Amino acid sequence: MQTKIFDYGMNGEGVAKVDGKVVLIDNSLVDEVVDIEIEKDNENFAIGKAKKIVEPSQNRATPPCPYFYECGGCQLQHMTYAEQLKFKSLNIKKTLKKISNLDVDVNPTVACSTPFHYRNKMSFSVKDKACGLLKNNSKEIVNISHCPLTTSNINKVFEIFKNYISTNPKKVIKNLVVRDIENQILVGVVTSKHIDLKDFHSMLSSNFEKIGIYEIINTRNDSVVLSGQVNHVVGIKEIEIHNFGLTYSVDLMGFHQTNLEIQNKLYEKVLEYISPNSVVLNGFSGQGLLSAIIAQKAKHVIGIEINKSSHMSAEKLKTDNKIINLKNICGDFFKEIGKIKLNADTLILDPTKKGCGKQVMSEIIGFENIIYISCNPIALCKDLNIIKNEYKIEEITPFDMFPNTTSVETLVKLKRRKIK
Repeated sequence: MQTKIFDYGMNGEGVAKVDGKVVLIDNSLVDEVVDIEIEKDNENFAIGKAKKIVEPSQNRATPPCPYFYECGGCQLQHMTYAEQLKFKSLNIKKTLKKISNLDVDVNPTVACSTPFHYRNKMSFSVKDKACGLLKNNSKEIVNISHCPLTTSNINKVFEIFKNYISTNPKKVIKNLVVRDIENQILVGVVTSKHIDLKDFHSMLSSNFEKIGIYEIINTRNDSVVLSGQVNHVVGIKEIEIHNFGLTYSVDLMGFHQTNLEIQNKLYEKVLEYISPNSVVLNGFSGQGLLSAIIAQKAKHVIGIEINKSSHMSAEKLKTDNKIINLKNICGDFFKEIGKIKLNADTLILDPTKKGCGKQVMSEIIGFENIIYISCNPIALCKDLNIIKNEYKIEEITPFDMFPNTTSVETLVKLKRRKIK
């Protein structure tokens, strides 16, 4: 049957109506006429498959990746980049209206200058004869030769890795993790038991000048990759980064944004919200980079991070860069917040995908300004719904941290409402 796509779903699928019922159709675009078949008919909606694009949209693009329709890493390569940016802004606006009943303007999504080859970290899976990335919502691995989202260095490491495992026991090797920043490369081989990686290092060192190898012995049977005994095998241990006038290091296990360009644009926007007289509390401060950046402008900054390893990295960053107006605290944010004596006027929240939750959002009411950074629009909107009567949204800006996927980073500036 033929139908016309009139909207997008949250995951970028096309939305049509057949006999009054909503039908979600992957890889279809607004204004397209598609010939579909129903694959699953639920009570409130159906899932369809596009057999043929009868009338294609002017916003349709040819995916440059040969694995796009099979691999689960990307969802939007069939859209022009301009349409991807538009989809992400509108998706946040619709989610705010649906969950929080807030009808607010959302800025255009901040674009990445390189929608491909932007990822500076990648994890590949290995099982039996397969080596590559997982299918969407599946544990099955798609064999690939390269990934167009990641850097040329990472793709080269992956190529060498595939040659290496062709003559080595695959049953022991579970994953390959690679981080590449400023031509410094850290490689992690995730195994179920110890193996000798000297041959692999020899193959890599003939191609790269600054490279280090880690072995991660992971005996878990779930999807968690970076867990278990971590052994530095050979080469560099960390990557040194120079950014925002700061020098800092990141290892293979520590968190660092996979898109350095968009990270910098996001942090520059955060800085616009900070005044020189501000006392800032950074609630989920991680390894301390954003706290250190803000300390260059604000009067005083307090960072709170529960992970001890991340806290130690934040302390090293502070010491190495001789920052005197920054205090890092290792502890649970919502236990430490009541102990802080400084009268902070600005709170920064950058939680995990789960968001903050009702208890957390209820306890933070009182700050003059809140800056919320989110990687999950649904969790963000649920949190904003809790404080919408106490705070006004002054600005919402999406940042395209992950081009060609449905993921988006969102920055929200909130101001406490005046008591009438």
